[in-house]
Amino acid sequence: MKTRIIAAWILWMTAVNLYSAPAPITGKEAGLLEIQFRQQLHTVADSLAMLQQALRAKAAPQHIRQRFAASRRAYKHTEFLIEYYYPHLIRVINGPALPFADGENSRAVLPPEGFQLIEEKLFSGGNSIDHRQVLALTTALREQVLSLQEESDPYGFMDPYIFDAMRFEIYRIIALGISGYDSPIALHSMSEAAAALQGVATALQLYASRLNDPQLLQQTVSRFQAARAYLLQPTAFNQFDRLHFITHHANPLSTLLLQWQQQLSLQVPAERRILSPDAPHLFAMAYYNANGYTPNKESDPTPEKTALGKKLFYDPLLSGNRQRSCASCHQPERAFTDGLAKSPALDGGGTIARNTPTLLNVGFQSQLFYDSRSMFIESQVADVVHNKKEMGGSLELAVQQLKKDTAYTALFERAFNYTPSAVSEENITNAIASYLRSLTSLESRFDRYMNGDTTTLTATEKKGFNIFMGKGKCGTCHFAPLFNGVAPPYFAEPESEVLGVPVNDHPKTRLDDDPGKYVLYRVPIQRYAFKTQSVRNSMLTAPYMHNGVFRTMEQVIDFYDKGGGAGLGIAPDNQTLPTDQLRLNRQEKQALIAFMHSLTDTTSYKKQTGSY
Repeated sequence: MKTRIIAAWILWMTAVNLYSAPAPITGKEAGLLEIQFRQQLHTVADSLAMLQQALRAKAAPQHIRQRFAASRRAYKHTEFLIEYYYPHLIRVINGPALPFADGENSRAVLPPEGFQLIEEKLFSGGNSIDHRQVLALTTALREQVLSLQEESDPYGFMDPYIFDAMRFEIYRIIALGISGYDSPIALHSMSEAAAALQGVATALQLYASRLNDPQLLQQTVSRFQAARAYLLQPTAFNQFDRLHFITHHANPLSTLLLQWQQQLSLQVPAERRILSPDAPHLFAMAYYNANGYTPNKESDPTPEKTALGKKLFYDPLLSGNRQRSCASCHQPERAFTDGLAKSPALDGGGTIARNTPTLLNVGFQSQLFYDSRSMFIESQVADVVHNKKEMGGSLELAVQQLKKDTAYTALFERAFNYTPSAVSEENITNAIASYLRSLTSLESRFDRYMNGDTTTLTATEKKGFNIFMGKGKCGTCHFAPLFNGVAPPYFAEPESEVLGVPVNDHPKTRLDDDPGKYVLYRVPIQRYAFKTQSVRNSMLTAPYMHNGVFRTMEQVIDFYDKGGGAGLGIAPDNQTLPTDQLRLNRQEKQALIAFMHSLTDTTSYKKQTGSY
């Protein structure tokens, strides 16, 4: 039975031009995969050489575009390994067609390069192609691919991490592939996702002879076949049913791969991750861990720290005038916002600089504030306490006051293992941060649907998800499943975008003059850039944007539908939001809002706060 299934797998691989490696040898799978990897890099380089040839010959635009499509499908076949072992090279191979500047480590602005930039040059200008420019970009990309053939990981390919890379690719297909993130103009998303699945299946086939479970093997073969067939059906980009693909194909595939790991004893050792390696699939929200972004293990929350942090959160002692607490602006009954465009300044003179964001799921953000200036919640707390307009306090003075309070002293000693000087500035911020990390909100109706309860979403909400991840292009910035700017599978640095936000909602308006992230490093491309916020619970957190300019979600959707600031005629030169109109009709906008409602979850944090 098992032999026949392996033979069927090989036959399927041959049918889709995948099976080119020799039969796997027990104990040699990782080595064989590394050989395949080098061979596939050569295939990518050869396909780029054919694109070069077409460009030099100034072939018909359609032929050139076909060569490009073939090249990126070849790349997608090995994407899961390049992304996993060489993540530092992704920007120059298949990163967004936007200039890049780290700011923190370097203020140099690096020009875009790689597949996405070539796509933009080939598909956005009609039949007009700058052959010389595209040839130069293709040549540079091919040289980068060839250089990869000479590199090797110092530890080599290891079985547990190969499976980790395969499962990461499933996550990547969901969040970045089928959304159009890396094929925003040509919209080759589904065929490229199918190619990425081919690459994973090719690697997995090497381990088939080690699996002593014919039924699991057969299920996996069938799932890969069905998933690829679904991706390759003749469906337009905007009509593709992403919700069905995720629930019926991608999530089951991820779960099957985990079963392989478990049966082959190839699970990844415990690591500090946002999503546990033991998660069956990307939407298994119970496996998300806000401790992945703590400064260190010693900073991780405990029940005692969380209880102390909650008490401090509601205590005005930390403010300069003893009249404002954290909860004054982050009110539980308003989903930890205050319902205002901008909160009043502490001294009564105007307002604070920006809108008060929700604290729900703040633990799942790797950088804080609209301008991403803080790495950890602890430093965010310190910043807010010392800000003259927000709390106008002093952690140093707070320590002196807290030491005089025997009840607080006992709580600090209990929370911090009775260490000397338990009442300290560091422990104050860590306690409050521990409480904030407990404010998880990942049990919405949408979450229940994605984990098996198919009764929780209406037809309109399902349609809204598909628009969110497709035609609306929302999912290319608000990445599923956290729906913030931190993309799976690594959940690393959050994205910032230049949207062209207006100063008010008047018909004749102007660009808001808040420079955003630019204030940190003075990098020109970061002017007016703001961190992408989560849309979870967004129906509870109006008004919207960094300046609270939009009072309703309908206004927000209309703004995006018009192309952001470009649609209002106020866009800065560096707007990163696509300027094309989305052309959403009234029903589609209503469906988007319905989907947003399905992301509302008040049950989990009611337990934490004991409020409403």
